[in-house]
Amino acid sequence: MLDVSVRIGVAAGRIAGFKRLLRDDTSMRRKANNMGSGINSNTPKGMNMSLAEMSRKPGGLVMGWCSSGSALLGEAMAAAGFAALTVDLQHGVQDFADALRVLQAVDGRGVPAMCRVPWNEPGIVMKALDAGFEGVICPMINDRADAQRLASFCHYPPHGRRSFGPHRAKIAFGGDYVEKAWERMVILPMVETEEGLQNVDEILSTPGISGVYVGPNDLALALGHPALATPCEPVQQAIMHILARTRSAGKICGIACSSAQMVADMLRAGFHIATLQNDLQLFLYGMNQQLAEVKERRLAEG
Repeated sequence: MLDVSVRIGVAAGRIAGFKRLLRDDTSMRRKANNMGSGINSNTPKGMNMSLAEMSRKPGGLVMGWCSSGSALLGEAMAAAGFAALTVDLQHGVQDFADALRVLQAVDGRGVPAMCRVPWNEPGIVMKALDAGFEGVICPMINDRADAQRLASFCHYPPHGRRSFGPHRAKIAFGGDYVEKAWERMVILPMVETEEGLQNVDEILSTPGISGVYVGPNDLALALGHPALATPCEPVQQAIMHILARTRSAGKICGIACSSAQMVADMLRAGFHIATLQNDLQLFLYGMNQQLAEVKERRLAEG
């Protein structure tokens, strides 16, 4: 009888101990989620105005474009005063590890960053957002079905089917990242084909899509025209049509620009985001300008 009582007591003690372990484990998980998921409301990103909010400000914003994979150039662009930056994984000469280093350097300046993903595929879209990019630009979105797929990759249920794992995003944005992701993310399909141009209204009306981003060069080629620094008249008309439809839908419209003049013109026309070339182009422009000045001075000196 005593042996049975002892066994019951031991079992009860083990159960009680197991319950304490469960409580402790749950408590530790909660603390880890709150403490390790970021600097909470005191993170630079958590405190700053979101890119979605910034893009709605009167006058629009000038975005930089990082193609080189250089974290130093990305940091320099952020310090130079670009309102936001995009890291290019489609045509940029960088891999994902490079892109992450650029993002971390830009984060240090408190400048929001997007990622242009190489294609409309779930793995890379989710990976970019998990890394802490504030949104994605996705090439070659041609219709509502394409836009729906993109939106589903970007948003958590019930709005989409994004898989859970925002480990660095929580470090960057804080522990409430998941709750605020729906309203904070900027998701921009690229309209750069004849089909996309024809279907711009249905792309814009897709839930979870923030607006569109115009790729003038691919759009020009798709419409049978050369890709020029200054788009020809038919391409200009197509661009203005996309802008008008986007603003009518109350959404964000961005565009890639080949010059400072084009940036000024597009912002004046009503674009919310205008991108000024990329880091490599700007670097080459600066070098060429300085070398030309050196040659000119040497010639002048005889």
